[in-house]
Amino acid sequence: MELEQHSAWHEAKGRWAAAVAEKRNSFDVFLLLPILAVSVDLFTPYLIWIGFLPAELRWGSHAALAAMILVSVFRMLVYNRIPLSFLTIFFVSAFWSFVAIGHGQGLASTVWGVWLLFQFPFAYLFMVLQPEPTKQLPEYLRMFFISILGLELLFQLVQFASGVAPGDDLSGLFGRNGTGNLALFDLFACCVFFGHWIMTRRSLSLLAVLFMSLLSSVLGEMKLFPVAVTAIGLMAVVIYAFKYRSPGKMLVYLTLIMITLFVFVSLYNMVIPEADESDSSLQSYITNPAKLMNYLNQAQSYAKGEDVYTDIGRGYAVQLGWSSLQRDPITFLFGYGIGTRSESQALGTAGVALTTGYLGMSVGTSLLVMMQEMGVVGLALLAGFIFWTLFTLARDIHYDSGSPATGLRYALILFSILWPLWLWYAVTWTMRVPMLLYWFSLGYVFAESHLTRNKLIRPSILKNFPRRGV
Repeated sequence: MELEQHSAWHEAKGRWAAAVAEKRNSFDVFLLLPILAVSVDLFTPYLIWIGFLPAELRWGSHAALAAMILVSVFRMLVYNRIPLSFLTIFFVSAFWSFVAIGHGQGLASTVWGVWLLFQFPFAYLFMVLQPEPTKQLPEYLRMFFISILGLELLFQLVQFASGVAPGDDLSGLFGRNGTGNLALFDLFACCVFFGHWIMTRRSLSLLAVLFMSLLSSVLGEMKLFPVAVTAIGLMAVVIYAFKYRSPGKMLVYLTLIMITLFVFVSLYNMVIPEADESDSSLQSYITNPAKLMNYLNQAQSYAKGEDVYTDIGRGYAVQLGWSSLQRDPITFLFGYGIGTRSESQALGTAGVALTTGYLGMSVGTSLLVMMQEMGVVGLALLAGFIFWTLFTLARDIHYDSGSPATGLRYALILFSILWPLWLWYAVTWTMRVPMLLYWFSLGYVFAESHLTRNKLIRPSILKNFPRRGV
């Protein structure tokens, strides 16, 4: 009798394992929402720019994100589970909305500011609440990056051959003034394949991505790329050396990084028209500190309709944000509130920090926005989020090192540790395609580790069968 029960237990265990594998590899229909959001933001900007598609079509991505929020709320009710991330979003939204209203902010501008700040973290929440995240997602993500990088580079080469000058508009699929989005997309792709390399030691796909990203960044005149990819590469090499206890190989990979940097600078000076002059070459920003400081601290104003717009340099943005907080102790701690430095031309809303400032509708950086809207306390919360993300990813790598998601975890560490650089560089917090991919990926790896760590998938059918020795 005991032998029959033991045999039945093993048979039931096999059926359960097969059922779980089938379910884990199945496709959740709600995953069409993030696919729709990314597709709209990736494939419509250029077509909207040339007038082939109406500009209103871009709201399709916002609608997909709104639907994901509704799905997330429904799942929280069904699962009777409210993640800490949701409570954090709710608290920050409520508190800093109150601060904004106290500074005379209108309701529409405040709501829009909340949406800009948390639309992508809500995408993270949607993925965290996925009941059964597919094991193949990291592989699909790498295939996506390889395919889109190739298509994007081809599009840029066609633009370049047709006479489009290198710069903000030579951004391929990302359309007019799209090189900021493209730069972050290229760098996140490099992080993904550096992470895959750390996990698997396979370097062929990494070299292909570095080559395509390098060419793409040269055509888009992206000065951030050599700095950022060097930082990412150095961190990846150090992690690789510690993981495999092979410090000697660091010299080989460091040499490859230096070669990549040299090739970028050489191609940049060949392709960019004004870079053939000694005082306009890329390396002149290093040899001439005064030129670099002038570039970072510029503020150029121009008229656009009835409004005045100002492009703010990255160094000047930090100075402006810090000086604006000196108004009084409360403003220093909590800023002016959510939405006070946010604007939507389509909705006709603008925050009080923009409408009352002397620079008009100024375009700065995400660091400036967060500094001015949320003050020192908000920046401390942001720093806490970065440290928590890095700690959690490192912990999950330690406890689940053999998971297919581990390579993606390494990639997210490489990207997340450079958040200060991304925020300082531009309005990166709202760059749609790279931010959608980052927050989706972050939500996926946390959902994966949550299921593994807490063993949410349990073989309930086994409860009817005794275990050996019981």
